[in-house]
Amino acid sequence: MLHEILLSLSGHPSALFDAVPSHVNSTPKHVALLSPPEAELLSSLGHLSRVHRRLRQHIARLAASHPSIVARAVATAINSYHLDRFQQKILDVESRILKRDASTVGAYNIVPLATIVGEFSEWTRVMEWLWEISNFILPSESSQKGGSQTGKACSGAELIDKLRTETQTGYPDIEEAAHHLSTVAETAWLRQLATWLLHGRLPSFGASDFFIEDDSAEELSFSIQHMLLPKFVTRDTASSILFVGKSLNQIRSLPSTAKTMASEASGPSELELLPVHVGYLSEVTAPILSAKLSEVVAKIRLSLSRNLLQHLLPREKIVDILFVLHQFFLLGRGEFAMTLIAEADEKLHSRHRMPLSSKPGSGIQGVLLKEAEISQTLSRSFTVLSTLSGEDDHTDDILDLAIDTLHLAIYNPTSHRPGTPGRAKDSTSILPQIANVPFNNLLLSIPTTLTMDIKSPLDLFMSKSDLEVYTAINAYLLSLRRAHLHLAQLWRQSSIRREHPAPPGYQYSNLPQGKAILRRRRQRNNARTRELRKVWATCAAAIFFLAESEAYFQGEVVQESFKHLLHWVKNPVTIDDPSSSSSASTSKHPPVSLSSITTGSAPAQTAHNDRKPQTQQHDPEALSLAHRTFLSTVTHSLLLTDTPFTTLLHTTYTHIDLLTAHLTHLQTIHASLDAEEDDGFEDYSRDWNKEQREVGVELDRARRRLDSDLKGLVGRLREIDGERLGAGGKEGMFVGASTGGVDGETAYVPLRVGGVDRLLMKLDWGGGEEDDGEGEGDEVELLIR
Repeated sequence: MLHEILLSLSGHPSALFDAVPSHVNSTPKHVALLSPPEAELLSSLGHLSRVHRRLRQHIARLAASHPSIVARAVATAINSYHLDRFQQKILDVESRILKRDASTVGAYNIVPLATIVGEFSEWTRVMEWLWEISNFILPSESSQKGGSQTGKACSGAELIDKLRTETQTGYPDIEEAAHHLSTVAETAWLRQLATWLLHGRLPSFGASDFFIEDDSAEELSFSIQHMLLPKFVTRDTASSILFVGKSLNQIRSLPSTAKTMASEASGPSELELLPVHVGYLSEVTAPILSAKLSEVVAKIRLSLSRNLLQHLLPREKIVDILFVLHQFFLLGRGEFAMTLIAEADEKLHSRHRMPLSSKPGSGIQGVLLKEAEISQTLSRSFTVLSTLSGEDDHTDDILDLAIDTLHLAIYNPTSHRPGTPGRAKDSTSILPQIANVPFNNLLLSIPTTLTMDIKSPLDLFMSKSDLEVYTAINAYLLSLRRAHLHLAQLWRQSSIRREHPAPPGYQYSNLPQGKAILRRRRQRNNARTRELRKVWATCAAAIFFLAESEAYFQGEVVQESFKHLLHWVKNPVTIDDPSSSSSASTSKHPPVSLSSITTGSAPAQTAHNDRKPQTQQHDPEALSLAHRTFLSTVTHSLLLTDTPFTTLLHTTYTHIDLLTAHLTHLQTIHASLDAEEDDGFEDYSRDWNKEQREVGVELDRARRRLDSDLKGLVGRLREIDGERLGAGGKEGMFVGASTGGVDGETAYVPLRVGGVDRLLMKLDWGGGEEDDGEGEGDEVELLIR
């Protein structure tokens, strides 16, 4: 019986514990021969035997087929360490029995059953816990039958977090087992991390379980899967890890000539820096400390940036890209916006020469343009800008760079909206959630986007998500400029604002017939002026609102924020060498001085030089984080994150287009009526008087809609001002938008521009009684009241 018990505990099936009961009696025959205490003692051993056997079989399947290398490592550790210890325990008990050890064998060579049970009682809790962990990795068939588990395999990050949680227990044996398996899991994860962090390659096995994924849609495009990220890895650390791997991947993909030039300019290559980075990474041991991992990743990132990347992506190139983004996406170059709007209007008018319909909601949306025509619109705009360029060579260089990289294309509806929740793949957690309002459908008849080619190594500085936010800001600001120009254009048309053509001369006006004609024309002109006075008051109020808004958004927000960012980018940072810190002296692997790598100087000389602060330009990732912080702050200050305001603003632009279309159409009708009345040119195919009445009704409706929109916009601005002030005075600044300094680097703090209250003070300068909507009204009162 003892032999049968030990074999059963070793994982072999046994008739002692696994006998099938007969159909007559539910109790096996050999169990019926035992006393109740003996049967109870054997039941605990039988339970341990069954758990051991199921666990060994399940662990073997996990180690052979689980998609996560971390889970396979844990399964192998359970089998090779914990189950082997249990097997060794069985052999020890058997050895003592054979040797007739007094601790196990009693008088008359009798081995008490209670002694055997007591030898293995401490393993019952551990075996049950190991079975629970194995089912967490991948539920077994027996556990799935109960319906409490699902068949989904856990990821390596979930397993690491689970084991870390299990170490917080009151059972010493389970705590020891959890610590051991947690160490194994984190060590396996570190090996995956080393492949990416040191070589820029995804793990050869288990890449689907690693938190860096390869975007197969485009070449050399990687992103972070935050669901596969262990909890001890912060998002900033994950962003740095992604940056280091992408940088190494970019360097490896460069032609050999470019690598040689970069190596000659910077000193060591990525292979020469590899031993230094290995020494840094060897400082991270399990259990992994979040602060230590962040420190090591920062050292590797700065070593790579200061020794190689700054020569592949110099600061001058980044400054040029920032100028392109500011002048063309943020409309810092005002003539670009005016030229593009003029070319777009001309393209639409050439496709649609007929007057717009007078029905509400109609406009230029029915005019469809081809992609080639849209691209040609941008090309013609650049041609006009080339003729307007001054003598500044740098400005010409920026324009040439914009011509080579910028494109105006049809918006692809399958692409992701910028900043929408749950769609940011990479380290764009500080990017804002832009309101889903399509301002890109106002410039031309179809939605268009201004995009830029992001080629290597520029993608180390900015990502697709950054470009999508720039595209949204460009459409937003361009729509504001377009509405302002279209309304201002009405004042430049003499036939609309004043009597045109001019009255006859002095000799003609002294005649009775001439006086009658002048009187009739004056009465007709005065009647039209009275009818359109409300319209012109509304247009003036709208221009006032648009002009002040544009001055605030473009001047105070965009321009000042960009100047602040450019000043931070151009000024070098003052740093101290990490080797001079006290932590470096106590480290098992002292860090290699970066200055000794680049100059080949002796350690004593570097230690002498490191006593003084050094000036170093910002590394590419710090520039990228600062740029993304700037982008987040600008987007927040432009109110692009406020859905009610942007929705109402888009409606206002639509109503402005409708009002200008009706007003232009009315001017055409007036010209036809004047020709019919004064010169006798009568068109029998159209009833101009009927059209005049219909257009007049629609024009008044458009005016009232625009009045309501302007009042709603000012009201929403007041609400935004109250909400942001009530949130703690974070007006004009995106909450949480700041980059942390690394190794003495100065953190970029975005500029706190004037809040919405500054815009409201400019808008709230009028006073007086509120217009009742029936009288002529005042231009300012229409806006303010």
